Amino acid sequence: MIDSDPIDRISAAIMDYLAIRPQAADSLEGIHHWWINWAGREAPLEMTQLALESLAAKGQLQVRLLAGREIWSRAPAKQG
Repeated sequence: MIDSDPIDRISAAIMDYLAIRPQAADSLEGIHHWWINWAGREAPLEMTQLALESLAAKGQLQVRLLAGREIWSRAPAKQG
C-alpha cells in the first residue's frame, strides 16, 4: 500500500501505538520521538502536531493541560 499523505501515516502510527498501549499519554515531543517508528525518515515535529490535531478533531484523541504542558491520550469511549 502506498501512503501519499504523511499526516495519515503519522496518525496511523499513533493509533497503532495506542492499540497496544491504550492508557498511554505523552506530550507532542514524546509522541514524536517515542511513539512513531520513523525508520530513518523522520518528519518535522509540526507534522506530528497536525496529525494529533486531526485525530482530536475526529474524536479519537484528547488533549489535557498538565503542569503547563499539553498531554495527548486516547479519547474516552462515547457512551450510548
